[in-house]
Amino acid sequence: MAAKKKKDGLSAGNGSIVIGGNVERSNIVMGDNNIVTHQSTRLAPLFKVIIEAVASQPNLAPAEKQDIKAELQEVQTALEESEPDETFLARRFRNIKRMAPEIVEVAFETLKNPIGGVAEVVKRIAKKMAEEADAK
Repeated sequence: MAAKKKKDGLSAGNGSIVIGGNVERSNIVMGDNNIVTHQSTRLAPLFKVIIEAVASQPNLAPAEKQDIKAELQEVQTALEESEPDETFLARRFRNIKRMAPEIVEVAFETLKNPIGGVAEVVKRIAKKMAEEADAK
């Protein structure tokens, strides 16, 4: 009787999924012509708008701006998790609110409605520019 030869590789057939190793926190997609996106790619532009709002605040000291940016980075990282910790996020937003309440408003508007958030930033900048023009 001839000995069976061991095949190199693995063959499972058409439409099969073969997984090797740890797939924890992985996305497994089966099908044809699928488009897969990750939430972080959608959050990054939103947080860029919020960070720009922080940078445009003339009443914040540079150290406060850095602290707020660090808090916002932690918020973004937490929101990218599959199950964000609400109490952690609430603490971060409370910290930001103590330093700059207007930034929390912009952040909430931007994250709830990206177009509305951009409009809110533009509105606030226009208001500040008008106030500065009136002060001169």
